[in-house]
Amino acid sequence: MQPEAISQDGVDLVKTFEGLHKVQPDGMVSSYVCPAGKWTIGYGSTKGIRSGMKMTKDECDLRLREDLRSAEADVKRYVSVPLTQGQFDALVSFVFNLGGANFRSSTLLKKLNQGLYNDVPEQIMRWNKARVGGKLTVLNGLTRRRAAEAAIFSRDAKLGSTEAAPVMPQKVTAEAPKPLAKSKTMAGAGVAGAATALSEIAPQIEALVPYSDSMKTIFLLCALGGIALVAYSRFKDHKDGIH
Repeated sequence: MQPEAISQDGVDLVKTFEGLHKVQPDGMVSSYVCPAGKWTIGYGSTKGIRSGMKMTKDECDLRLREDLRSAEADVKRYVSVPLTQGQFDALVSFVFNLGGANFRSSTLLKKLNQGLYNDVPEQIMRWNKARVGGKLTVLNGLTRRRAAEAAIFSRDAKLGSTEAAPVMPQKVTAEAPKPLAKSKTMAGAGVAGAATALSEIAPQIEALVPYSDSMKTIFLLCALGGIALVAYSRFKDHKDGIH
């Protein structure tokens, strides 16, 4: 199923990128040659346009609606898969700018009719060149337009169902943190810190304690044991995926 007509958002998209050029001081709009070398008037209308033609702004609006109907018909004629309103709008804008014949023979249409919706935005972006002075040239305006059309085409894309889907790598779950009193890392750090502090004051208490040298050794062993406990705890945490 497809929409019957382009929405006002789609019309505004076309107007934004086509622009209303060559508006004269008296309000009339004159024909001009576009960068691709075609005579154009109003909002990118080319059919039957020649040098010296003029239209009012209202006539340009009507002409745009007529031209868009032709592009709508091409989209409905050649696309055989369902389209959302956003997808339809993007394609009508694309065909209006590209032409029905190019659309019909495009890889974009082939992929779309195979149901490869996700490939369409990339295919849209490929059509950002026009012949300028006989040379195929990337045009910044076309690149911006293709990007907007690709974005609108993707806007209504349905997200996959999350039911029975595998847990994605970025969806990290973590166990509740251990209380600090039960943390091996904190316990090891505490032991090491206390032992180091006591070893520092051992010289000051050696006059009071005859076994100060033995105490230093004990303090050193405690410090080393605490450091080892910290290292083991961090290794285990890393192995368990906790950083």
